Amino acid sequence: MYEKWLQALNKLEYIQGKNKPNVDCIFCAIRDNNDEVVSLKIYEDDICFVSLNLYPYNPAHLLVITKEHIIKFTELKKNEIIHISRVIQGLQMMLNDLYLPKGYNIGLNQGKSSGGSIEHLHFHVVPRFGSELGFIDIIGDTRIVVEGLDSIKKKLKNSIHNYLNNKFFKDFT
Repeated sequence: MYEKWLQALNKLEYIQGKNKPNVDCIFCAIRDNNDEVVSLKIYEDDICFVSLNLYPYNPAHLLVITKEHIIKFTELKKNEIIHISRVIQGLQMMLNDLYLPKGYNIGLNQGKSSGGSIEHLHFHVVPRFGSELGFIDIIGDTRIVVEGLDSIKKKLKNSIHNYLNNKFFKDFT
């Protein structure tokens, strides 16, 4: 199931290495605004940055990525853990207002054995919308993406600073 979805979103070719940019770390390249990679970055501060996932599970599937190239959660300092947690909370508040999800998957996959495909610590924030499978998904054996990445990026970039600002972080540190 979803073979057409993967092909439609070009992830299969990416996984096979056909569309991978020639960079040491895709997230470091995005952080550094490298022209060789697609950047869907919508927020950045001294500790992390937030990007839309190029191959989303759902609309507004976000990644919270450490600015420093680290691989393990245990490498984070206490203040970084608190900061990243607050960023994730702010993203949830923004997505609640803009997309009205019914729930979230939030987490990280550390290491290839856990499903991690990029060795740079990052957290997924995936809004869930309840009954996500529709008629076309099941009958057509394909997944419908209801909003394009450019539209989502513009909407989130226009709103994110209302949710992730200096006051937001100071209130809980």
